Amino acid sequence: MPSDFGYINARVKGMRSRLLAPGRVEELLSLPTLDAFLQALNSTPYATDLQEALSRYQGLRAVDEALMQHFQKTVRKLLSFAEGKSRDLIEVVLMRWDLHNLLVILRAKHVGRGGDDVESNFVPAGTLSEIRLKELSLQPDIAAVASTLATWDHPLARPLSEGLYRYLQDKDLMALELHIGRYYYEWALRATRGADGSAASVRRSLETDIDYTNLATAYKLQLAKDMPRAERQNFYVPGGLLASHVFVNLADPETAEVGQREIRARGLHPEGATPADIERWVAQQVSRQHTQLYLGDPLGIDVVLGFLAMLYDELKNLRLIARAKVLGIPRDVVRREMALA
Repeated sequence: MPSDFGYINARVKGMRSRLLAPGRVEELLSLPTLDAFLQALNSTPYATDLQEALSRYQGLRAVDEALMQHFQKTVRKLLSFAEGKSRDLIEVVLMRWDLHNLLVILRAKHVGRGGDDVESNFVPAGTLSEIRLKELSLQPDIAAVASTLATWDHPLARPLSEGLYRYLQDKDLMALELHIGRYYYEWALRATRGADGSAASVRRSLETDIDYTNLATAYKLQLAKDMPRAERQNFYVPGGLLASHVFVNLADPETAEVGQREIRARGLHPEGATPADIERWVAQQVSRQHTQLYLGDPLGIDVVLGFLAMLYDELKNLRLIARAKVLGIPRDVVRREMALA
């Protein structure tokens, strides 16, 4: 089977046609109840996975299970088209979701949560299968998660184990998360070295993630009024285009205005009055930049990167809409939270 991206992208474009059109998503958003949402979802490509999920679960739990299964099957199908270096590059991208899932589990363990509310945030697209993610979520604490991950020889086991001692001492989850994230980005940037155009596209995608991660972190650190300026540097993730001195200026409340001028000069204009608002803006910007890659090089990985971003946005939006039906959240509020490319 050919493994070049021209062949892969031709198959991906067929898969793209199965994503829900914006008008269809808007129809789902306008429905009055979760039952109506479930009925409407039965007339979409999610129907088979939803019926299977409803045979085992009810309500939101069934929705989450159906969306997870659909996402996982779609990614596995995409991978089946790739071989050799093409597949290796796609797997570097998919490791992002291993990072995402691990952070979901760590945050839950940090506050003593578990069960369905944790699994509902999983995106089983990386090397950690749904079964393994559930096994990690059942561990009693972060130390047990680290031990279990190490037995599988997973790449992210190393940074988790490295940061575990400090976490057990100070319970600083943010520092642990950043240590693991920094390790992933260093690993991924090493894996995409070279002059290959597709590798360069993945590196640019990673640099985008790193820059926006640093932006969100810097705004959070502004709330730590008593933190020494030198310590703020420890939260910087290298590898992006945003220089470390700009990050520190933005992260320090005494120089935040300087930092804001510096990022605006680089074309970054964060919107929001709180770190949570900034984080929402960051997520939307990352989504927009990644999905636009779908219109990039038709013979490179750009189409795959864009499709995966679209697929992920659809998953997030459908989860959000389902929860809005249960909680009675107004449509305009939900729409502000949705990923809109």
